[in-house]
Amino acid sequence: MYETTDFITDDEQGEMNMDPASGKSVNAIRAFNGKGILVWGARTLDGNSNEWRYISVRRLFIMVEESAKKATFPFVFEPNDANTWVKVRAMLENYLTLLWRQGALAGAKPEHAFFVKCGLGQTMTAQDILEGRLIVEIGMAAVRPAEFIILRFMHKLQES
Repeated sequence: MYETTDFITDDEQGEMNMDPASGKSVNAIRAFNGKGILVWGARTLDGNSNEWRYISVRRLFIMVEESAKKATFPFVFEPNDANTWVKVRAMLENYLTLLWRQGALAGAKPEHAFFVKCGLGQTMTAQDILEGRLIVEIGMAAVRPAEFIILRFMHKLQES
């Protein structure tokens, strides 16, 4: 059996970064002097999307969504009122502030990097509250400051 190896140049790699028609991209396996063989790129198949173009952005949002859902789950035993909403918002804002300080979110100030909404008139109607829905909306700027990608999730709480 014969093995062949093609070494990809920077120009060839540039053409693989994104097909303008389909948006698909290739994360090529390349050899680099002093570094060895590496997967060069971290692009998803959604290359035409500014938000979901990179794997790291997708993974960040999955992590935040799962963390936020798990962290807010204990509030299903709380009344669906302003006190609960303030607690949920504060907890999530603290978490996102830590991520921002670590450099995971874009923006010079926290308000440029993220926002958290929860409450009557923001994410919920009076009917939502009566039916026991706690709806949380998180906006994060992972790529560019103040260009928020929105996560929205809901918990079922006690009914009034």
